[in-house]
Amino acid sequence: MFARRECLAGTAIASIALIFAVAAPAAAGTTVEATYAATLAGFPVGAGDLTFSTTETGDWRADVAAQVKGLAQIVANRQATATASGHAAARTLTSKDYDLKIDGGAEPNHVDMSFAGTNVKSVEATELHYPGWDRRVPLLAEHKKGVIDPLGAFVVPLAAGQDPMDKANCDRTARVFDGRVRYDLRMTYGTRMEVQGKRGGYAGPALVCAVAYRPIAGYRPLSPEEERFERNLEFSIWFVPVGDARMMIPYKVVVGTPFGLLQVYAHAFRIKGETTAATQTTPPETTGSIPAHA
Repeated sequence: MFARRECLAGTAIASIALIFAVAAPAAAGTTVEATYAATLAGFPVGAGDLTFSTTETGDWRADVAAQVKGLAQIVANRQATATASGHAAARTLTSKDYDLKIDGGAEPNHVDMSFAGTNVKSVEATELHYPGWDRRVPLLAEHKKGVIDPLGAFVVPLAAGQDPMDKANCDRTARVFDGRVRYDLRMTYGTRMEVQGKRGGYAGPALVCAVAYRPIAGYRPLSPEEERFERNLEFSIWFVPVGDARMMIPYKVVVGTPFGLLQVYAHAFRIKGETTAATQTTPPETTGSIPAHA
């Protein structure tokens, strides 16, 4: 189960990099510098920085650096960097490159990928030695086709004039390949939240999508007990409209773990030298609720 949890944690890390990517491709070239915070069962466990940039032609690039904080450092003093680039047009998002480096644990975790359209062109990944890793479901060539990188999976392009809070915006499946595991992130409508930002933070509606993680290949099969746990795992993404409302990005990500809820939320970001969200040291207040995804 450790390897599967590592994959789920990876999706949370991926979402961090796009939480503050608030520049829609329709805008002129834009650079966003952001910070984020992560808590586990209410305790600080992580922090990081992000630089996200877009061009007039719709190319995008994200650079993120994160590290474990607080008491979590006693268990795992790890640092992670990730970069990704690609192109966005209309309601289609494609990947170009993806690079991940996680160091400080028992063994390094490095991934380097390039894409040609929606297909993986090349991939290099360090060999891992998780328990049962040798019993993985075989990864075939077909599993590297029609996919996107883990960062791009958390951006939802919208059609011109489409209501960002439309329930249909949650009805999507991201086909993801992270360098070792091919999985789907199937999203369905959960609820609508009203975020009450503090000290200049985001205030407004958020479309909450329940997320189901479905491994396809490259993963270690779970025991019946582990399967039951993951079927009832809470995993949700809070999407908010950005700019001209032609893109939805995650404002907050919530993932259930055996140790409590892992929450990644907006901390601060700066666009073109103008601070648009002041530092917020506690999670935003919200109204409404979403049940655990069954």
